[in-house]
Amino acid sequence: MGENTDNNKIIDNTLQDENFEFKYNFLNLPWDDRTNKSKAGIVTLLIAIFVATMALVVNSFILHYRDFQHIRKYSNLSESCFRVKIDDYRFVARIYSVATQQVLCIGAVLSKSSVLVNGVCVKSGPIRIPRCKKGFSIDFFESMHHDGVFSKRLVLLSSYESIQGCSETIKIGSSLDWTQKVYILGRPRSVGRTLSRQHVSLAGKEFVDTNTNKHLWSNYTICVKDLAPCPIRAGDLMLQNGKLFGLASTSVQRFGIACFGNLSLVSRQLKEVDADIVID
Repeated sequence: MGENTDNNKIIDNTLQDENFEFKYNFLNLPWDDRTNKSKAGIVTLLIAIFVATMALVVNSFILHYRDFQHIRKYSNLSESCFRVKIDDYRFVARIYSVATQQVLCIGAVLSKSSVLVNGVCVKSGPIRIPRCKKGFSIDFFESMHHDGVFSKRLVLLSSYESIQGCSETIKIGSSLDWTQKVYILGRPRSVGRTLSRQHVSLAGKEFVDTNTNKHLWSNYTICVKDLAPCPIRAGDLMLQNGKLFGLASTSVQRFGIACFGNLSLVSRQLKEVDADIVID
């Protein structure tokens, strides 16, 4: 009896297979069996996929081209900078990142143990300042609020070690001559013991770049114009007659104009922190 039961199951399964009818769906329906509406739908779908793919390819190409143009333009700007040896400006200190060993910005040596930098420089973690062929760590720093810089603060880096043997100090100027030009010392893009230098004209006390930095009021900043095709970075130094008057507020330049934080506004605070700093 058991064998007959199994045979009946096999016969039933065979009948079910014979009665099975294959049904087509939208994707596997033969082209000749499709209606005009179905054919139009398939063509529309294929065109949409093709257009979307080409759009992604074109967009990627445009983004890549823009990045390439930006890098090339930036490189050309850096290459057009007038270079000077950093050893000829011993009051300039290079601020390094301890983690990456990259130069973050430059600062001004104001005394045998203190260096003034833009607050942006200390946002990337531990830093150090080279002395001769080595560097010394920062033992303490004093932060001063300044509305004339984008970070809204300047920082005086100090160490218990003396850096006088491998550097010189610079005075902070108290009276800027608005009829004369100033010159800017900046950190170039390329690696090496060089600085960028350019002579520029003062833009005047009335200039305020309200489009990009609304907090930069004219009495807190010193703005310059007629810049050479050379980038200015946050913390670059502005000098006149051998004295330091400003630190670059930000790396942003608009219409050939850049602004610097006016150091005369914090000269008293600097003197209180380090009596060796000279204000002239």
